[in-house]
Amino acid sequence: MDDVKQPPAPPGTRSRESSATTVAGILRKRIALGGFTPGERLPTERELAAALDVSRNTVREAIRSLAAEGVVETTLGRGGGSRVLEPPTDLANDRAFIAAEFREMLRDHMEYRRIIEPAAARLAAERGSTAIRKAIVDLLDQEVPDLSAYHRVDTNFHLLIAEASGNPVLHRAVADARTELFLSANTLWFHSDWHSVYGERTSLADVFRLEHASVAAAIMAEDGAAAERYMRGHLSESEEQFGRLLLALES
Repeated sequence: MDDVKQPPAPPGTRSRESSATTVAGILRKRIALGGFTPGERLPTERELAAALDVSRNTVREAIRSLAAEGVVETTLGRGGGSRVLEPPTDLANDRAFIAAEFREMLRDHMEYRRIIEPAAARLAAERGSTAIRKAIVDLLDQEVPDLSAYHRVDTNFHLLIAEASGNPVLHRAVADARTELFLSANTLWFHSDWHSVYGERTSLADVFRLEHASVAAAIMAEDGAAAERYMRGHLSESEEQFGRLLLALES
């Protein structure tokens, strides 16, 4: 009998399945690192989708996969949600290996970002219109009530600089680098004590301004060399912050 050809998958189905697999893997590693402890409820679908820049359907499929593996348990109704179960032995024993994986991933991505984003900042200062340079500065006054909001305004800042560079290839490179990095790295911040990185009394709005003000000011002043230098320093500090979060998770 001839093989029966399967109908093609609906548009977007394969990419969604791939994204769900990626998100499930990321959450699995985060749980194994102890970021979510047994009995603890995971962030909501909305929170995870916002922080990881994926759809809620993708998050839902990822959590279903974890539930099927016995990593989490999902209940419905008021007070429901997905709670972490006791991790399988193989996950519990792999914390050091997983932390090393995160460190390698962070090193590679941040090294790449330190190559392309300082160049984008220089071009933004030298080429960007007054309107787009002002829009970059205006982001410093955004309200940042929580970590999800911080990630959104931070992404807007870096992508707007890449757009201001006037180079669409560079813009795509910056967007791709951030997507690949933060899909994994943003999970490190969930339920972490960000005060251990930024200071006990520092608000996230102040953090954002302190980290980005020098870059924005150099771009506004059309000082390409300074914009490049400050962006490189900012990215180096970001890598150190992720490193401190990993150390806190391992302790």
